[in-house]
Amino acid sequence: MNRNFYKTLFLSSIVMLLSACQGSNSEEKITTTITTSGSDKEYLITVTRPNTTLHLVDLQTNKVIRQCDLPAGPGPGTLVMSPDNSIVYILTNHFSDIYGVNIDNCDVVFSTQQSTGNIRVKSIASIAISPDGKEIYTHQNRVKIMNDHYEMLPPQIAAFNTSAGLNVEASRTFDAPRQVTIMDALESGELIIGGQDIFLMDIHSGKYDVILPSLNDKQPGYSGKDVLSVWQMGKINNEFYRMYSRAKFNGKDGDLANAEYLFGHETVNLETGKAEAKDFGPVETVLFTSIRRPGQLNRVYATLNDLKEYDSTTQKLIRSIDLPYTYYCINFSHNGSKIYLSGALDSIAVYDPDTFEKLAHIKLTGDGSMSTSIIFKRQG
Repeated sequence: MNRNFYKTLFLSSIVMLLSACQGSNSEEKITTTITTSGSDKEYLITVTRPNTTLHLVDLQTNKVIRQCDLPAGPGPGTLVMSPDNSIVYILTNHFSDIYGVNIDNCDVVFSTQQSTGNIRVKSIASIAISPDGKEIYTHQNRVKIMNDHYEMLPPQIAAFNTSAGLNVEASRTFDAPRQVTIMDALESGELIIGGQDIFLMDIHSGKYDVILPSLNDKQPGYSGKDVLSVWQMGKINNEFYRMYSRAKFNGKDGDLANAEYLFGHETVNLETGKAEAKDFGPVETVLFTSIRRPGQLNRVYATLNDLKEYDSTTQKLIRSIDLPYTYYCINFSHNGSKIYLSGALDSIAVYDPDTFEKLAHIKLTGDGSMSTSIIFKRQG
């Protein structure tokens, strides 16, 4: 494995990511309504393109029970839920706008268009909600468009009042680090910012500090961590989570010719704020997302063109199967008994985590592209 390994891995990942976003299809809309039974049920929510179509899936029946078309173009389809799981906020319209949708009736109850005038704003997949649901946060990459050139502006964190209705402007902004892709919020309210490193921001003062070095990790015997993460998949375990790869040097530091390459994950516990990083297995193929199994956090499952299981204690691959086609996102049921694969194309695949037996195939309209999925419980 030579010095060009990471460059080849990264470029291959981007090619697959962009090429899978080109296709789409359309089918008849689902109009089934939720019936109230008084019991707690699990649901999955995600979106598809070529438009932005919201899909609500009943995980007891594995059926799409509601679809909502949004008045916006696609991409990326990053989702966060209100604390009571009644409103989903979607980053969409080419990484620019946010819509809040009531999942019971498809009403749009919140919207913001981040670009104004000649200032173009893009948020890669960086959206978060406060623990009380009163504010939405985005990381804004800003460019001023002039007649004959673009002027790069400093990036910033923007806060929006979720009760302000439609076409909301930011209530306040703060300077922020560059190259931020995903975010979340601690239960105590501080904002977790995933960029070159992982930062924690006081959302009232705007002050932020590194809580976990990533690219700038100086651990002896290892390279800095390389992160391609535009999917926040840790909510099922109440944690901020992202995957990385890095080199472990078997000779001198920096000797890539004799290095081995490892996958790992960075986590921040949303209750305690504890941040840690841990390698979980060898790099042997391209993977886009991974997740820890609820109740068995040493077992890590990952996907792209394969479904893989690792034991992070031994850093060994336990199980692997080829998938019929690409899935970008992996998620779990709350009790850890089912795996849900989504993103990239037009379906959600359900697998048994102990045997990798395929349990169900949930058909969607359009394709999932870069969209995340959220699994949540509520009465239904």
